[in-house]
Amino acid sequence: MSVTVPPRGTRGSRFPKFPGFMARFFSRMQLRQFRGNNGGRTQGGVPTLILETIGARSGETRNAMLGFVDEAPGSRLVIASLAGSARNPSWLYNLAKHPEATIELADGRRVRVSAASLDDLELEAAWRKVSAEAPEYARYLSATDRAMPIIRLREIDASTSA
Repeated sequence: MSVTVPPRGTRGSRFPKFPGFMARFFSRMQLRQFRGNNGGRTQGGVPTLILETIGARSGETRNAMLGFVDEAPGSRLVIASLAGSARNPSWLYNLAKHPEATIELADGRRVRVSAASLDDLELEAAWRKVSAEAPEYARYLSATDRAMPIIRLREIDASTSA
């Protein structure tokens, strides 16, 4: 399984790139809200999870709150939209370098996952599902010319992992 990062686009919505200390502050704030409210939702009402990755350059733990769509038991889809920005979200680079991560769900469960990019027919089917269940992400497609990846987060069975 691997995660592929597409090239940066030439146009897209304006999504601020915060200095590191501010980004970490907002991330901690989101994490507290997520845990304090037993989960969260995007502005469009899509349920969220916390994705915990290892930084591609820093090697440090990084958290991102992401909307997701259930795909199948033990499998969730997340969209690397960054609200239709021309650039890719940082968590995508982190998963490309370290495809195993941890997700935290609204009920407090922490689950190890393996990430993989979808392509071709799987990607088309996933976009149909996302468009139906989380239309805000489909709208982001028209804001940018960047290929917007959908990443499958599949739970790693604890009994099979060393």
